Amino acid sequence: MKSVVEAFSLFQRGDIAAAEAMLTELLERTPEDADALHCMAGIQHQKGDLDGAARFFDRAHEVSPFDAEIAFNRAVVLSALGRHAQCVEACVGFLNLRPGDPEALLLQGASLAALGRHEAALAALDQTYEHRADVHARRAGLLLHLGRTEEALTAAARANGIDPRNADAHYHRGQAFGMLELWPEAIEAFDAALALNPKQIAIRAARAPALANVGRFDEALTDIDTALARAPNHAESLARRAYILGAANRYDEALAAWERVLALTPNDPAALYAKCDLLLSAGDFERGLPLYEVRHHQNGRRTPASTAQLWRGQSLEGKTILVQGEQGFGDLFQFSRFIPQLAARGARVILQERAPTLELMRSLEGVVEVAAASEPAPAADFHAPLASLMLLLGARIEAIPAPIAYLHAEPARVARWREVLERPERRLVGVVWSGVTKHAMQKWRSLDKAALAQLLQADVEFVSLQMEESATAAAYGVRQFGAQLADFAELAALIETLDVVVSIDTGVAHLAGALGKPVLLMLPFRADWRWLRERTDTPWYPTMRLFRQKQFGDWQSVIADVRAALQE
Repeated sequence: MKSVVEAFSLFQRGDIAAAEAMLTELLERTPEDADALHCMAGIQHQKGDLDGAARFFDRAHEVSPFDAEIAFNRAVVLSALGRHAQCVEACVGFLNLRPGDPEALLLQGASLAALGRHEAALAALDQTYEHRADVHARRAGLLLHLGRTEEALTAAARANGIDPRNADAHYHRGQAFGMLELWPEAIEAFDAALALNPKQIAIRAARAPALANVGRFDEALTDIDTALARAPNHAESLARRAYILGAANRYDEALAAWERVLALTPNDPAALYAKCDLLLSAGDFERGLPLYEVRHHQNGRRTPASTAQLWRGQSLEGKTILVQGEQGFGDLFQFSRFIPQLAARGARVILQERAPTLELMRSLEGVVEVAAASEPAPAADFHAPLASLMLLLGARIEAIPAPIAYLHAEPARVARWREVLERPERRLVGVVWSGVTKHAMQKWRSLDKAALAQLLQADVEFVSLQMEESATAAAYGVRQFGAQLADFAELAALIETLDVVVSIDTGVAHLAGALGKPVLLMLPFRADWRWLRERTDTPWYPTMRLFRQKQFGDWQSVIADVRAALQE
């Protein structure tokens, strides 16, 4: 009589057809023979018939539910079929038979990850092999999904420490560095991944925005176009291409590219915001400002929720409206100019913002009360986010209210700073060279040490308007006051004593402009929307002049022009 052992022997010798025929005959006689079912499942798997293998494994498992080998092999086939929920369930059953089995935990982790259950997947992988690079590379990918970027870097580094040729680990390092905005490091990691796996399109797609963020626009487009040639309608790759075009100041192409993204994902907040940014930079407030409301999906809340009705343009006569700051300090100083219009409509205006701004904002006309953002929202009839006033009041680029100055320094504080500075013979120039806010464009906006040194050689008396100390500034005799600038009211008083302010694009520049101080603003190649395109002036601040990079990263020509302007 033919047996499973004979059939398995035929299978091992490569005579699959004979083995399958023998097992078929056996199962006709004994359809619940678990060994025969198991062997038949293995034959179907070998033939590439995964569905057939799964059916035989299901039958074998039903007949012999405590056979660990059947249980594990069944889970493997379910994973290969992409039936991940069933695979997870099968792994649970197997692990009840063999607790802590590392292969089962690895398989379970992969299926949990495919189901988007990243925390559970990580917990599974944390119980499996410590010595395998692929396990740590998988952990790095899961940690990235969970937003645990620093831990992801550690896991990827551990993987590469075990196996420097693990391309996935290099890829995840690149992703993590990108999330930390460490673009040169990201490119180096992606390059290492591509050297090991040159055909992996996902690596090139991920490298593309990193290249754009160091000004290598042509290479970035080559990378992303290569990815799109493989998948022309991949929304994430299309968004990356649109981002690259925007970063390269190819405005019209970028707008068309974002429209293509939105055709696929009409409600994507990031794409809507990017489109809005391009429209506003062109001065198209009519189309751009309604889209600007999508920023609420992009930015975290800075002020507590208000129970007051959202103002949508109703009469304000005799009403109290709570205006809440929502973005950076520069946005507060820029958009607070709209608040007097609310008072002119008969409103009692309360402004709620962060503590360092409160004393200064009391100087704004039309504000009857300021409230700290750390406190509950004050009672009011209406509330409105500060930047939404542009839309609600129908702002247009050709009619920006700019009653300079609309913020004012306290005279007593100004007098104290005049005594401290002891008016020198040369012009007193405030200087800002770097921002402290984490922002995707912050590195582009800030001066490096070489650029700062070039600027500080101008024949003027520089005064730092930054809290952080700089050794470069100290070497050029720049007066630095650091912690003495306790809040923006103090900073405003110091600015009031100066002849001019030279600044990168940061909140201090907006403050100086709102105070009516002459400002020389140094802008990166891809400037923020509010500075429009190519202009050397701005409708926001009549006393401000703009100096733009003509090429990515080229501060030298900008600073040369600024130094010339300081001598005028």
